[in-house]
Amino acid sequence: MTPRSPWGRRVAGLAVAAVALVALRAASLVSLRTASAGESVLRLSWSARPERIEQCRRLTDAELAERPQHMRLRWECEGRFARYLLTVSVDGRSIASDTVRGGGLRNDRPMHLFREYALSPGERRLAIALRRVDANVRPDSASDQTAAGTAAADRETREAQERRVRRAEALPELVAIDTVVVIPSGRVALISYATDGRQFILKVGQ
Repeated sequence: MTPRSPWGRRVAGLAVAAVALVALRAASLVSLRTASAGESVLRLSWSARPERIEQCRRLTDAELAERPQHMRLRWECEGRFARYLLTVSVDGRSIASDTVRGGGLRNDRPMHLFREYALSPGERRLAIALRRVDANVRPDSASDQTAAGTAAADRETREAQERRVRRAEALPELVAIDTVVVIPSGRVALISYATDGRQFILKVGQ
């Protein structure tokens, strides 16, 4: 059997991720009336990108000069993608505590999460938190501020902008919701994640 090329593996990986995302969205959009009679359900369903935890070093001009033109990045970074601790409590009682990661072999793909917990109907206090486990190590504050006027400075400015965009798109250090809600019998309380607001959203079936 002919080994699959790196490009083929990448396409296959993207296809698997796309299928997982479609399945997750379909599951989260299932009617919020799917709980069995006599009980209610707390459903967690979201897709979010974990933050990349990096240890970076600013290269000197001499080090940059030794590198090929296409590899001249001012900041040399090594890192991994963060793990998160998911905790769920109902009426002050913990019902779940799990470490969750991004998808893929390197955990660099979006985190597709779907969990359900059966509850007694009625007024419930729900507290859900997703907290980053790994310490975040970033370059010093000067890394996002560079002087303009040279090709190297312009490149460094682009690098800083790319880092800011990645951080803005990733999960923050903590996402949490703590609220009291009435969940009728046979209904579902859905907790999803809003990427634009970087917060949890609660919706209860009526």
